[in-house]
Amino acid sequence: MKKNVKNVAYIQDPGLLTQEQIKKYIPCVKNLTSFNTIEIYNFIVCCNKCYKITNFCLSINSQSLSQLNPLIKNNRKLDNCYFIATISNANSIRDMIAKNIYFALSSLSTILENYKNIEPFNIMTIVSDTRSPFFDEIYEIGPKPAYRISELTIEKINDFVDTGNAIDLLIALEFIGVSEYEKLNEILLNPLCKYKNFATFIELNNSNILIVNKLKKKLALINNIASNVSINGLIEFYPDVNILYLYNNCAIQLVNTYNEWSTFIKSAIVFNRFTKRIEISVRIPKKEFLSTSTKAFEES
Repeated sequence: MKKNVKNVAYIQDPGLLTQEQIKKYIPCVKNLTSFNTIEIYNFIVCCNKCYKITNFCLSINSQSLSQLNPLIKNNRKLDNCYFIATISNANSIRDMIAKNIYFALSSLSTILENYKNIEPFNIMTIVSDTRSPFFDEIYEIGPKPAYRISELTIEKINDFVDTGNAIDLLIALEFIGVSEYEKLNEILLNPLCKYKNFATFIELNNSNILIVNKLKKKLALINNIASNVSINGLIEFYPDVNILYLYNNCAIQLVNTYNEWSTFIKSAIVFNRFTKRIEISVRIPKKEFLSTSTKAFEES
């Protein structure tokens, strides 16, 4: 291995850690920012072949992970590598993942647990038009009625209000850009829209909080629910890293503790379908664990 290159590589979706933050918090680490699965795979192969790197932190979405999974499975030279995914939480991905790919995030089904067996027209599910394991799963198992954002109209919202006990909107929209949030605001803030109760956003990136805060003019309360990360550092140590998006924090900790990954796996701090899962409350001391769930957004 070349001098000063650590035995770990970091791969992320665009829009997460900046290059300045990567250099500051995880120095001397090979890294790649990309949505391109083939580019990601070639980077992994190169790191393994040229630098003998065997630990890979994957801060990539569920769709990218699903495409990368068979490439890793079919390359026997990567069998001795560890891969830890830090932002993928779709259950469908966990059901088919390679044995050496682990997760540092609780599953989507965990945060949707409280939305099981909800009578129709009590909670409406509003989902991004993006087709991915994450959004598709929320659309399929979320409370009904459920609409893609492009299908949503004032008339459908008002029908939701008039037909049942409309208490909440369960919302999952695309982080990239703001057009889907603008569409939501356009409908909910219209004077003709009757809905005035709660709105609950799933895994909301705080870059969109300003546009969401506009809804506070009309709605009773805005909530955010998110998956729990398995490990993170004290947020005050990372003042320039998004405090409402702890997956970045988790990735920093994992990269910097790559020598402990085998211990994390044995202790089920990171896990997959082949791992006997230990409850978070038992596995992580409270002082080391911060939930990404927030009760309500304050002005940012």
